[in-house]
Amino acid sequence: MLIDKEQTLVSVQTIMDFHALEIQFPLEYQPPLWCYKPATFISHLVGHEGPGSLHSYLKGKGWINSLSSGEQNLARAFAVFKINIYLTEEGFSAFRT
Repeated sequence: MLIDKEQTLVSVQTIMDFHALEIQFPLEYQPPLWCYKPATFISHLVGHEGPGSLHSYLKGKGWINSLSSGEQNLARAFAVFKINIYLTEEGFSAFRT
């Protein structure tokens, strides 16, 4: 199901029963920024599991099993930032609506 030019919703039948949400967005190529590590900072911020974090909030609602995030350099001068969330049945229902 194509939502618009930049967003795609993909549904597949898997062997294992799980629901995953992957969010990606483009980033500036990261190696030249090695001394600042902005993508690493964002990854730690999004992936933090302590009190008051996104992970803690979603886990407390019973919506997720796990959450991870990080950058991926795909080619010279091109990178993406990914957030992977493995949802519970309740979380899947909440995110679908």
